[in-house]
Amino acid sequence: MTVTQTEADVQVVPLTMSTAEVRLGGGAGSVSIGKVSMANGRWYWQHRDGEQSSPIADNRSEAATALANYHRAFKPKAPSPGVQPAATRPAGAPVRKLLFA
Repeated sequence: MTVTQTEADVQVVPLTMSTAEVRLGGGAGSVSIGKVSMANGRWYWQHRDGEQSSPIADNRSEAATALANYHRAFKPKAPSPGVQPAATRPAGAPVRKLLFA
């Protein structure tokens, strides 16, 4: 199966005839943001967090682009819970992680 690129940084990796993984970025830095699938002849997306669209697209590329747009708009990059960015943590201080919530 062939990987297609819909935009400069959106990759579509076919898994089956009616399902594909969508990744952002290129090379080793690419990140899976979800999948696109077909139902009743139309394509829909499902974000890795579980959000899902209605069947909205005529083809896989349109659905992948819609998923990428959704991800960029509603899933901004955020640090892991309980971990301070390295720039604000004093040098040599241990990284503190939340063990339970």
